[in-house]
Amino acid sequence: MADYRAIMALLLQGRSYRQIVDAVGCSHRDVSAARKTLDDRGLNAGALAEMSDVELAGLFPDGRSKVSAGYDLPDFAQVVKSMKANPHFTLLQSWRAMLGPVPC
Repeated sequence: MADYRAIMALLLQGRSYRQIVDAVGCSHRDVSAARKTLDDRGLNAGALAEMSDVELAGLFPDGRSKVSAGYDLPDFAQVVKSMKANPHFTLLQSWRAMLGPVPC
């Protein structure tokens, strides 16, 4: 995750996107998101300094965890057992066996 506190501090200093990307090692999209948050909330350097890490993280939610929570974990023990029993067994075969027939 990008260091949004450092990005926002550099934006408030008037640095360019390219300078911030080089200094922090983030993407232009991260800088853009920080700029939008600064503008939307009217934050200044004092408000940024008083903000806790939890509050700052709340400004930039990461929705990826919601997506990955919906997936079932594969039965790795069964996959390893099948791979040992048949040297030509592939992970694709394992997925197909787990999913069953796919409707058209």
